[in-house]
Amino acid sequence: MFKGIYTPVVTPFDENEEIDYGKMKLNLDKWGKTDLDGIVVLGSNGEFVYLTEDEKLKLVKFTIENFTKEKKIIVGSTCESTRGTISLSNKMADLGADAVLILPPNYFKGGMKEEVLYKHYTNVADEVKVPVMIYNMPGNTGINLSSGLVARLSKHPNIVGIKDTSGNIVQLSEIVRDTDDDFAVFAGNAGYLLPALAVGARGATLALANILPDECCKLVSLFKEGKMDEARELQKRLLEPNFTVTGRFGVPALKYALDLLGYGGGYPRRPLLPLSEDNKKVVEEVLKTYGAL
Repeated sequence: MFKGIYTPVVTPFDENEEIDYGKMKLNLDKWGKTDLDGIVVLGSNGEFVYLTEDEKLKLVKFTIENFTKEKKIIVGSTCESTRGTISLSNKMADLGADAVLILPPNYFKGGMKEEVLYKHYTNVADEVKVPVMIYNMPGNTGINLSSGLVARLSKHPNIVGIKDTSGNIVQLSEIVRDTDDDFAVFAGNAGYLLPALAVGARGATLALANILPDECCKLVSLFKEGKMDEARELQKRLLEPNFTVTGRFGVPALKYALDLLGYGGGYPRRPLLPLSEDNKKVVEEVLKTYGAL
């Protein structure tokens, strides 16, 4: 069963927008020594929409070969078509992915009714060789997977969990209520990690854990130990750095923060642009205030 804290890792690019495998290796070595339960490759923070299929396959192969075998690797394998999703997912399975993470198709969002999405995910799960995790991210896709739909999908033996980035704690609670105990409900943002754990989430996939992995894991430990006052204080401290590298400035800020903290963030790929000098100062100040710098 999938549980604990995963981080959707960045894809470092050099100034020519090529994947910087030296920085990727540095990051994998550092994340491998943390308390993280695993990583997600080719998630939103990995800029997967900007990579070719060949780049995706090479990056996943490199990651699996260079990351500790003690932790799990989930791979984003979203494509717009069911056929494409199955094909890419099985290629990732053949490389050694422990599971795949799949967003709903969203280009023709007007046609993505619940029954269409149900058939898409079950068709994929029928044919993919590794466990499938659902990825609900309405902020980017414009589609919210309802708790009722997720509950139906959870009955499929190869659909093992969901990363929910909707920020709707009621919906998250309903998913926990209406799914079996072995279905992994993951929060998708550190801003509501503690509330998600409190209603029964099994873990989380957090952008913030790229730069503060052990702190995110510590919050889970405090919760499990019943140290709720300490957990609440840590949750509140994480709010500002989390907002800065997710909601406010996004991937470029996350990459800059990685650079500041001894990782290899590198450049974003266009059309994303590096942070301005003014925004770099904001990120630095937030990390100093938190105590990371």
